[in-house]
Amino acid sequence: MYRFLLALWLGSRLLAAAKQEDDQALAQRAVEAERRGDFPSAISGFQALLRNGADSPELRTNLGIAYFQMRDFGHALQQFRIALATQPNSAPGNLFAGLSLLNAGHPKESLVYLQKAHLVQSDDPTPLLGLARAEVACNHFAQSRAFYEEAVRLYPQNAEAWYGLGIVERVLAERDLKQSRQGVNSSEAREKSRTALRASEKAIGKAMQLDPGSVHARMILGESFRIAERYDLAVREYQEATEQQPKFAPAWAGLAVAYSASGDDRNALQAAAQALELEPNDAGTNALVAGIYLRLSDYSKAEPYALRALQLQPDLSSAQIVLAKIYLSRQKPQKALPMLQSAVKEDTDGSTYYLLATTLRQLGRSADAAAAMKKYQQLHGAHVRAMSGVR
Repeated sequence: MYRFLLALWLGSRLLAAAKQEDDQALAQRAVEAERRGDFPSAISGFQALLRNGADSPELRTNLGIAYFQMRDFGHALQQFRIALATQPNSAPGNLFAGLSLLNAGHPKESLVYLQKAHLVQSDDPTPLLGLARAEVACNHFAQSRAFYEEAVRLYPQNAEAWYGLGIVERVLAERDLKQSRQGVNSSEAREKSRTALRASEKAIGKAMQLDPGSVHARMILGESFRIAERYDLAVREYQEATEQQPKFAPAWAGLAVAYSASGDDRNALQAAAQALELEPNDAGTNALVAGIYLRLSDYSKAEPYALRALQLQPDLSSAQIVLAKIYLSRQKPQKALPMLQSAVKEDTDGSTYYLLATTLRQLGRSADAAAAMKKYQQLHGAHVRAMSGVR
């Protein structure tokens, strides 16, 4: 996978940048941990290097990649932004900053980073595929199709590119068919729909030829559709993935997330149960179940899942927020406070700062509550502007 290739390249750069012999040995161990997929150990090693003063863009990027692989996109983005402040044209820094934003549900904000990565590293399909996914997540299917078409032209053996093109063509065909049924340029819309369906069948056939399973591509498209709030399409992709690989826990977890986002709690819990049966130590799925039970006001069921998630990943903000809300419902703001103080580190829209402000106000800490509310207003305003495309 491209992520491991980047880790290897960055690892060599990191080792060259380490000046002290002890730091070189520590960097070597951290890089080896990252190569073998032991990302918690890699994070610990990179953080130790930072404490030793061995800071560099390469170190920050490696640390960000390790966080990214742990799906801790907030901390990953922090590291990439620090690295890019020194090396703004870094291809991996821009690529992973964009992918972190995309996976965190901010596709519009991801585009500028992914476009920069594509310009800097035009011979790599990854930024191009990232741009296509981001446009899908923005509900811009025509723009996404253009990126996928460029990807299959430049990289005809890339199954993900063909699969993405096929799915986007199918979505556009369904849209045109719907318009034809509504009488909107009906004959033209029907012809466009037939053309898109033929193109879709051809592209998906090519993808299946290159990668008969195509589970990876289905997972990627499912996530993009979920971010775009096209939950019906997301569910369809994840269901296909679970049928192709019934023992693949991430597919069930993705299906649970898509059902939950659509408000279908019953099916979300069923899919999450399948995911946890296959992988009980998945912190994200435990946090998801906790969040569903919280939404259903079943705090007694929510709490153990939130605690389990935090046992597995102590800084998982989604679980911290669930637990904080449970404590607040029990009139225990003092217990909620440390959860929220930790969770605000990953707040991108101000919602957690707002909850922190109300908690601090309950505790009589008016000055701290005002500071948190000011931060909420800043983040919320920036988020609204970013979503509307206003700079």
